[in-house]
Amino acid sequence: TNMLIFVIWIFYTMVFITVFILRKKEPELARPYKVPLYPIIPIIAIGGGVFILFMTLISSDYMSNQIPALVGVIFTLIGLPIYSHLDKKYH
Repeated sequence: TNMLIFVIWIFYTMVFITVFILRKKEPELARPYKVPLYPIIPIIAIGGGVFILFMTLISSDYMSNQIPALVGVIFTLIGLPIYSHLDKKYH
């Protein structure tokens, strides 16, 4: 369960970062949902996500599972360029 929550928070944090990327890349795009107090809320969300990920890696009861967590991070990071390549190939 801890690993699942850890990976979920990785993706949550990436989504929070994507708010800034999409606003910069496509400023004219219609947005059905507006983020209140932009950019304050996304910055707080990114900071909170990074804090949770960091604390998960260094917490004393989690140290025994740190290697699987790092392997999960590595697999996620390996998947990002693969996704980017496939996205460019098919879109």
